[in-house]
Amino acid sequence: MKTPIKVIILVVVSVVLVSSGYAIILNGRTPQSLTSEENDQNNTELNDTIAPIVTSITGDLTGDAGSTITITTMFFDNIAVTSAKLYYKPATALAWSSKSILSGSVKLPLPVGSNESWYYYVAIDDAVGNGPIGDPSSDGSSYYTITVRNTPTNSPDDYNTNDNDGKNTQNYSRFVFIELGTKIVCSECPKVSAILNDLYNSGDYPFYYVSLPQDNPKALARISDYNIWGYPTVYIDGGYRTLVGSSIKKSDFEKNISFAAERITPLIFISTTAHWDNQTNIISIHFQAENKEASDYQGWLRVYITEFISTKWQAGTPIHFSFLDFLINEDVQIPSNDRLSINKTLSTSDHDPENLMIFSVLFNTEKQTGYSQGSDKNPFEAHYVDAVTATRLIQGGNLPPEIGIQNPSVKYFHRFGNPIRKTLTGKTVVAGKTTIVASVHDDSKIKKVEFYIDNKLMATVTQDPYQWIWHKLSFGEKTITIKAYDDSGKQSTASIEVIALML
Repeated sequence: MKTPIKVIILVVVSVVLVSSGYAIILNGRTPQSLTSEENDQNNTELNDTIAPIVTSITGDLTGDAGSTITITTMFFDNIAVTSAKLYYKPATALAWSSKSILSGSVKLPLPVGSNESWYYYVAIDDAVGNGPIGDPSSDGSSYYTITVRNTPTNSPDDYNTNDNDGKNTQNYSRFVFIELGTKIVCSECPKVSAILNDLYNSGDYPFYYVSLPQDNPKALARISDYNIWGYPTVYIDGGYRTLVGSSIKKSDFEKNISFAAERITPLIFISTTAHWDNQTNIISIHFQAENKEASDYQGWLRVYITEFISTKWQAGTPIHFSFLDFLINEDVQIPSNDRLSINKTLSTSDHDPENLMIFSVLFNTEKQTGYSQGSDKNPFEAHYVDAVTATRLIQGGNLPPEIGIQNPSVKYFHRFGNPIRKTLTGKTVVAGKTTIVASVHDDSKIKKVEFYIDNKLMATVTQDPYQWIWHKLSFGEKTITIKAYDDSGKQSTASIEVIALML
């Protein structure tokens, strides 16, 4: 062997030995010093290449509103399943809730007075991460359906049960209805809107909500009924509770929704069904109410037509369940132990049927006094909610993109794209080169995002991050508009008015 080759081999061997020595020193232990149990564990993990499997699961279910159903599953792994989660949600929710199903079963209470379907799937994994393995999917792309039958019965009292983790779980007797007063030029509205939507998507509390953007004249007319003082303002069950301002926290929603859900209300049960004829573009809506009281019932029925995802009335963040108009807004009377049925039709020529959500709400005719500011200011005539139900026109339909403007921030002064402070005038001001940032999400895929200044197309972006640098000479009032398109051609728009000082 030639000398240069020997030298190279010696150097390589020396480096390997020195590196091994450092590894032993840093680890503090030699391989021989490991316990037999640790060696067995290491060998097991190295040899565990088999994924766990779900051997059985309850599958599609049917249950009565107000009842509790049990979901069971069995699974197997050559070593052990260390994680097993049940993911579940109401059909209209965007996000999944989850709880452990490692014990093999989970009880789910179905809300009283709602015929909304629920979805679920199970995902399992082992210690070394050969999963996740799901049934019928591991990511919610497919799921089992719990069909809910809203069979009117006497409303049960609230009761408590223990779930598989030993935690106390409250099963509420009724759903709560929330109206959110918001507007585009509102720096704090996006935060409160996001908290409310996250809580709704969690499925942990029994409520529906509608967003009432002041910028929509029809929504403004409804907000005016509450003598609103400022934005954001949250009206729970027709004014039974009112939350005002930027200091609203998640815990405020949780507490007040719980209070409202425990209210004693008349034994009135309602349901709403809707059918879309894609040949005529006509929606047929059937509303039914049953009065189980010993006396006649008189109330006010409002049927809200909303967009699941707002395609217009937004700026800083997407608005969900944005109010479009009332389909029904009238006084109703229901004799004792009798039923009321109402049929209506709605043209979808100006709407996306897949993006429509319908809420039917019965308000009590008895007058209460509520306040939109503090405990004694901006009084309004409150009519508490007796019953609410909701239906999505097309379950699992393709939604338009969610879009908001992340930068610039509403009502802030920006220097070279950075928000410095709130403006005294409430205007949004941008001085110097500014990066316009869009917040975009879709249930399928974003195809493109367009950026406009005063309706003039400035840039088209096809990949994340969706942003564009505005640096051309501009002075005065300008409108920034962002349009997002998904892969099916559906679009959403967000706009913001700014004062530009571009040198």
